[in-house]
Amino acid sequence: MAGEAKLKSAIEKIKEALPDIQSERPVHEIALTRVGVSKFRYPVLLRRNGETLQVFVTIEASVNLPPDQRGAHMSRFAEEIIRAFEFPLEASSFEELAERLAHELLQAHNYAQYCTVILEAESHVEGHPFKLFASYDTATQQRVLGVEVQGALACPCAMAMTGSVTHNQRGALRIDLQTNGYNITPEELVAVAEAAFSTPVRLLLKRPQEKEIVEAMHRNPKFVEDVVRDCVVALKARYPNVWARVRCDSFESIHPYDVFAEWEGIL
Repeated sequence: MAGEAKLKSAIEKIKEALPDIQSERPVHEIALTRVGVSKFRYPVLLRRNGETLQVFVTIEASVNLPPDQRGAHMSRFAEEIIRAFEFPLEASSFEELAERLAHELLQAHNYAQYCTVILEAESHVEGHPFKLFASYDTATQQRVLGVEVQGALACPCAMAMTGSVTHNQRGALRIDLQTNGYNITPEELVAVAEAAFSTPVRLLLKRPQEKEIVEAMHRNPKFVEDVVRDCVVALKARYPNVWARVRCDSFESIHPYDVFAEWEGIL
């Protein structure tokens, strides 16, 4: 009993020396929608399809903050992320990682009602890079998978005016898809995205491949709006009744600004 009393006394002294200011009541008792960390980069060993991959993941994680809690315990985010990604992870999808981390972070912040996690990484298909995204929200329980792929566009308007030549630009097409109940791989979405451009782009092109891509681009001129619509049509055929968002940004070659088109809805 005497030992327990000494331990409690020591704990109280530590609390007095290191007060938990975050748990105080704020001056203005306003609930905050999200509080957390962003641009948190951490290496992850991921086992998928019998293969172990090391990827650097950029993490944004947040919880809601009730009106009587002055601040979130930010160190718990780092602590749980490191704990979750300490060993090689068996995961069937990138979204599963986001869901697992969201539940662990919510448990670590017992004053919160929900947690949102957004993951970003870089991957590749047959040597061609793309960005990979995943998110999970414990409130909605929705998994979202996203990819961003680059491609090329040739302007139909300029071609119609000149009769044969046009200006070209590189674009980035992003697809976000709700994957609850679906086994959707990033590679599937990358294939859909690449097919929506005038032509895909490649890391390495020797002269014969460069000629082939330039000719293909001019045979298939597209506005940024065409890219988004063609992508939506392809997604509708594959994943009907699923929420999706599709956005294409075109990095203009004859304007000092970029243009974009976006669609969001149920496929």
